[in-house]
Amino acid sequence: MGLWPPFFRLTSTFFGLTSSHKVPLLEEIYICTQYLKGMTYNDVLSMPTYERRYFIGLLTKDTVNRQEKMEEMKEKSQTQNSKGSRSTRVSGTALKSKMISGEIPSK
Repeated sequence: MGLWPPFFRLTSTFFGLTSSHKVPLLEEIYICTQYLKGMTYNDVLSMPTYERRYFIGLLTKDTVNRQEKMEEMKEKSQTQNSKGSRSTRVSGTALKSKMISGEIPSK
C-alpha cells in the first residue's frame, strides 16, 4: 500500500497574508503610530489584530466626541454673540421719553 493522498489538496503549504491585506495593515500601523501616543512600528506590528483595531476604534470614538463638543461650543457661541430679536417696534421719541422717565436705564 502506498502513501495516502492529502485530505485537503492545497495549492500552497504556507499560510500568510496576501498582498491585498498589506495595505490595510500598513494603514492601521500608520494610524496607530501617528495618533496614539508612544506606539512604535514594532509595537503595533507585534500587536494582535483585535487589539490594534480596538485602539483604532477608541481613537475614532474619541475624535467623534471631540467634534461633537466643538460643534456644541460653536453653536453656543453663535447664539450668545447674536443680536437679540425684537418683539415690538418702538419709535425714537417713545424711546427717548422712556429713557428720560427711567423705564429704560441709560448707560
